[in-house]
Amino acid sequence: MLHGKTAIVTGGGRGIGRAIVHRFAQEGARVVIAQRDATSGEATCAEIRGAGGQALFVPTDVARREDVERMVAEAVTAFGGVDILVNNAARTGENGPFLEVAPELWEEVIATNLTGVFHCSQAAARVMARAGGGSIINVSSTNGLIPQPRCCAYGAAKGGVEILTRSMAIDLAPYHIRVNVIAPGPIQSRDADDAPARPSKATLLGRNGLPHEVAAVAAFLASEESSFITGERIAVDGGILVNAYRIYG
Repeated sequence: MLHGKTAIVTGGGRGIGRAIVHRFAQEGARVVIAQRDATSGEATCAEIRGAGGQALFVPTDVARREDVERMVAEAVTAFGGVDILVNNAARTGENGPFLEVAPELWEEVIATNLTGVFHCSQAAARVMARAGGGSIINVSSTNGLIPQPRCCAYGAAKGGVEILTRSMAIDLAPYHIRVNVIAPGPIQSRDADDAPARPSKATLLGRNGLPHEVAAVAAFLASEESSFITGERIAVDGGILVNAYRIYG
């Protein structure tokens, strides 16, 4: 579905991002792995090349504008342009009780999870606009829609990604750039590739999700199969939002 396309995947070295990189490469895309951690970024890049795909690893901290500008420039130099951007990089984990969240932690989470999406999207969209279009896929979270305890910074950032997606969709539509968002639920992003999904009472489907299930939706949104879709959210959550985190028992 993505033959001849160039895709940037932030946080592409591990977890959901790595699964998206592999799926995009399988669909024929040239992939740019933007990852702060060099070990995982280089390993994933080697996996793609070892399987006969085209990949480039660029060490990137999405919170740093200079890193992002360099990363996009290297993608253009290596592959001639940018057709797809997946904003997946995130700082995850609990932030602590609201009264105890340090300002430094708040700023770090917002910088990576929200401001990083702005930096990467603006830099890549300028390239896409000159080329006549593209697809941007943001990764938010069900936590950005229904908050969880001890996650105020994470939830605020992911909620911001939701509305940023729609604002971008409006402003970038004249340039034929589509912008959509995936909201994953409980995904086993740190397990082995062949690990089975663990049971979960929080989802309607009774289990956790797997990274390749998020990657499948990303491939759809990146492709021409979704050519008339923009400004939309697809929740890959096993029905956890419908189940309202089992609020009603």
